[in-house]
Amino acid sequence: MSTKQQTALDGLRVIDLTNGPAGGVACMVLADFGAEVLRPVQGEPHPLEALPASRMWRRGTFTVNLDPEKEAERFSRLCAAADVLICSRRRWIGSRLEALRVSHPHLVICAVSSAAADDPRAALPAYEHLLAALSGRMNTFSGCADRDGPVFSALQAGVHACAQSVVSGVLAALIARARDGQGCLVQTSLLEALLAYEQGAMIGEQFRDRFGQLVDGLPSAQPTAPMPTLHYLPAQAEDRRWVQLGNLLPHLFDNFLVATDLFEILADPEFDSAQMQLPEPKREAFRDRMFERLQEKPAEEWLTLFAENGGVAAAAVQSTQDALDDPDIVANGHVIERGDGCQLGPLARLIDTPASPGFGVLDGAEVLARWLAAPRPAVANAERTELPLAGVKVVEIATIIAAPFGASLLAEMGADVIKVEPVGGDPYRGMAGGIGAARVNLGKRSICVNLKDPDGQAVVQSLVGEADVLIHNFRPGVPEKLGIGYDVVSKLNPRIVYLQSNGYGPDGPGAHRPSTHPIPGAAMGGVFFQMGGRLPDHLLSLDEARDWSRRLMRANEVNPDPNTALVVASSALLALAARLRTGRGQQVFVDMFGANAYANADDFLSFPDKPARFAPDAELMGLSNGYRLYRCKDAGWVFLALVLESELRAFQALTAVDVETTEAMEALFAGRTSTDWEAFFNGTKVACVRADVGLPKDFWRKPEQARYTLSSEHPEWGAFRRPGPLVRFDVLPPAVLHPPVEGQHTRELLQAAGMTEKAIDALMSDGIVS
Repeated sequence: MSTKQQTALDGLRVIDLTNGPAGGVACMVLADFGAEVLRPVQGEPHPLEALPASRMWRRGTFTVNLDPEKEAERFSRLCAAADVLICSRRRWIGSRLEALRVSHPHLVICAVSSAAADDPRAALPAYEHLLAALSGRMNTFSGCADRDGPVFSALQAGVHACAQSVVSGVLAALIARARDGQGCLVQTSLLEALLAYEQGAMIGEQFRDRFGQLVDGLPSAQPTAPMPTLHYLPAQAEDRRWVQLGNLLPHLFDNFLVATDLFEILADPEFDSAQMQLPEPKREAFRDRMFERLQEKPAEEWLTLFAENGGVAAAAVQSTQDALDDPDIVANGHVIERGDGCQLGPLARLIDTPASPGFGVLDGAEVLARWLAAPRPAVANAERTELPLAGVKVVEIATIIAAPFGASLLAEMGADVIKVEPVGGDPYRGMAGGIGAARVNLGKRSICVNLKDPDGQAVVQSLVGEADVLIHNFRPGVPEKLGIGYDVVSKLNPRIVYLQSNGYGPDGPGAHRPSTHPIPGAAMGGVFFQMGGRLPDHLLSLDEARDWSRRLMRANEVNPDPNTALVVASSALLALAARLRTGRGQQVFVDMFGANAYANADDFLSFPDKPARFAPDAELMGLSNGYRLYRCKDAGWVFLALVLESELRAFQALTAVDVETTEAMEALFAGRTSTDWEAFFNGTKVACVRADVGLPKDFWRKPEQARYTLSSEHPEWGAFRRPGPLVRFDVLPPAVLHPPVEGQHTRELLQAAGMTEKAIDALMSDGIVS
């Protein structure tokens, strides 16, 4: 007789009071991994529940007719029987949440809003693009369109970050509850979620005397689209498809040069192999050679050649619907069949407690009765004094952004994170002066170890023997050569969560291939979506190729790395939550393709007669006259967001303008400044914000954003303000996090492992640690 395999969250009870994609995707993840998710519903469904992807968000969830406001006593009994309540803070104002927290101290309550609870902008509706506009994110896409000004940020990165923050925050609070029985008020917002995409420019701006030119050179810090670097070039192939390169490291770029027969550049004495650059006249001439060479073969032929080489990072620019058939997506279970269509698969692959996604929305009457008949044990109120992951030890052996930033997100929740770096440090420290490395390594202790030496392997094995989580981003087969394969580590420590994060996943044709952020950005549909699905249909001249290459790289901003980092953190916590039930650790697989499929969750499904993805208009202003950017007087810009019928009626009552008439709408907004319009609509049901406040690095440094940033200190640069946490817990102060320099804690960690000074000195003199 077969038995059902245990899932990570078996027996967990979750009440879902959210509407829309952030709460929807978060609850889908919890349900996929075994939680019972119950949705009290009443009246007409929220308009956001009519979006095509809602059938996916709600899979495996239960609904029941219950009005929390009119049936307060019954709802209180439901809360007494649940483990988790996820709700919108805009609907459940602070006093009601605090009362729930007091009356049900066992309950983990997660409140999701547009902005932090103490920010007046929390009154805004939680629409992704409102927050993207006001925080400067739309300015980072300036240059994608053939016009000046901000550009509609199509991909809902903030929704992805917010959904993963809900998952991570809830799981961290449940892990803490397993220690002391106490629930928690977990808070996150779309605006805080956007901090995940602040990847160093804000820090570098505070040290202009040291990093001024480097900061100004970052694509995210430039007001117009710069020409891409040679190693990140998007180029058109013979069949008019676009190939995105992602050869961030010198050896990867060398592989590309060999595969394309362009290796003569390596013999040029002026070629800087470390930076993969030539002086300007030669650089641009060589760029033209690259454009011309790639137009000699169809995209598929180039990609086959690059795959055969194995060491070239490249992908075709394609739509999300195309990505549903991508061989690596299919092979790694990121697409699952559902009836006569398909949907996004589980967030991660947990080997021992895998996900078991449900089918559709189910009647919850039996679930409700069962919960009410078996409430959770009552606990006394007690004040929590430490962050939820206090006492959790994480060893991270990873480089660049995605996996290291994922580990730093765990540090934000209280985990003790040790970063194991190669002797000489993570190569990311040498890029852009190390400002990005400072961002993704906040809150860690650093030790530099030569893992190719048996003595170095012994050092790392001693660290993982005491750890709860190991995170690495090596390609398959490499950990085994370095003495940190799962078989070795799990024997040393059977309780360890062993998380592997790489580009394509462990199965499929890309398993052993390198990947960097532009690759999933192109392959999972984000770039295509950002450009409104409009790419040239003819073979371009060199001047045209330059212009479009600039635009496409601008559209392929850094979000794929943070998108993956967020999933790294959520997946590690899923496995830690599973350990509460099983008592053992397990192997976990996460990859950039799967994580960025989640960032494209609004379109990562298919079914008969599915509507096309809502794409930006030709000028990349927005999705409709009621949801777009408008140019104002004196070169200003605003973003207007009318989603609900009540918002549309309020706008028309205030302006007497027909929203369906584009010319009238544009003339209306051109009559006042952006500041005037924001003030005019403030306090009404119409959401309209300025979209001309500069870049995110400028927005986050303003005094009025101080609630979102915290003090930190670099050992060499000094004090600075860092991006704050994406999730907050009760009234606990955030973690105090500083970035380490490479090897800063080597001696301290070896001493803690019981090594004598003599033994440590010997390891250092032999170059095994540094």
